[in-house]
Amino acid sequence: MAANDEGPERSDARPPRVTRHSRRRFLVLGGSLIAGLAATIKLGLWGAGGSRSRIPANASARLRSLLQSWPVLNVESQPNVPPEKWVITVDGLVEKPLTIDFATWQKLARKEELVDFHCVEGWSVDNLTWGGVSPSVLLARAKVRPEGKFVTFHAYGGRYTDSLPLADATGPQTLLADTLDGEPLPADHGGPVRLVIPSQLGYKNVKWVDRLEVTATQAIGYWEQSGYPVNAPIRG
Repeated sequence: MAANDEGPERSDARPPRVTRHSRRRFLVLGGSLIAGLAATIKLGLWGAGGSRSRIPANASARLRSLLQSWPVLNVESQPNVPPEKWVITVDGLVEKPLTIDFATWQKLARKEELVDFHCVEGWSVDNLTWGGVSPSVLLARAKVRPEGKFVTFHAYGGRYTDSLPLADATGPQTLLADTLDGEPLPADHGGPVRLVIPSQLGYKNVKWVDRLEVTATQAIGYWEQSGYPVNAPIRG
């Protein structure tokens, strides 16, 4: 899904970006997470296995520079669905279930966030400009019922899911991103649409989102089933 003319004004003057590595963030999450990571690697579920991003042929020099050092860790195979065919549903404990197609998506209010991305493995990518639509926009249209307290974000294919409290899912920096650095989000990094929640570690940021399900209780996401904490706040 491409950006539209309703997006915010942009500036080409941005802070420099680097990919940082630190053991501290990984170690503070405890033994259960480490055990889960070891089990996941043993099962071979990393998909791309920590490979570098495949860079789109038409990527700008700035985006190309960014992607060259950004590792790729995937649960599922990338969906072979063009952006103009991508559909997002909103269902569960809502008054008005939604089906958001490409034409509808382009008409939604947009925003940008300049944030850092932190992986549980201990590396971070600084100063990423994500663009897209806040989940709060979709959830407001769907009219969450009073008993709806959590939102499960489903990836295309159904295997990769994660659940957030409603307050986090509708937080001011939470985004369903379809652009990175002003360009269509590469498939390696969750395009056409991925969840971005800067307050949480990367495994909570579901790629290839095609469904938002409102629930009364918090679902156990894909990585949590392997021992990862349900709450993964960024620690300094």
